[in-house]
Amino acid sequence: MARVRNQDARRSQLVAAAIDVIADRGLGAVRAKDIAQAAGISPRLVAYYYPEIDDLIDEVYRTAVDRYYWQRLDAINKLDSPVERLVNLIESGLPAGEGDMLSRALYEFSVNAGREPTHGTLMTLLFEREVSLYVAVLEAGQASGDFALTESVLAVAQNFVALEDAFGMYLNGGNSSLDASGAAALLRSYARSVTGADI
Repeated sequence: MARVRNQDARRSQLVAAAIDVIADRGLGAVRAKDIAQAAGISPRLVAYYYPEIDDLIDEVYRTAVDRYYWQRLDAINKLDSPVERLVNLIESGLPAGEGDMLSRALYEFSVNAGREPTHGTLMTLLFEREVSLYVAVLEAGQASGDFALTESVLAVAQNFVALEDAFGMYLNGGNSSLDASGAAALLRSYARSVTGADI
């Protein structure tokens, strides 16, 4: 069993290295040699675990889906109040800080989507999943009377995800006039205006 654990650890190491390379250089510059250097291993080991570099890139995307969909779904399912759930979604949808390489790498997928239709499809799927998180919370809040929505559930949910993405782009781009707490405050302000709740 040690071998399986070691293989899992090695794959995780390679995914982390790929995230760093994508965040630093963009998707178009990803080469096995660069990932090997970032991981501190031989390029042959990269090829052993991921014979096709696209498979490793797909793994980076799956890591992003885990963070921006599955982990958020798990977190909101542990909360009782629609207001708490909405605040959790707002805070977990933004980059965690300057060192948030996964968030930066994910934006590289968006930038590359216009050149690579597969990445456009992947980003569309992630957008739809994130929207579904907001839809579930907004519908629950509307049903419980916690929210009095000023727009349709879908429109509000899509706006939340679009705002998350826009603020994330500015945060990842080093915009000095906005920080993570400021972006979260702006999202909460939007939430108050469209739900009528004290958020």
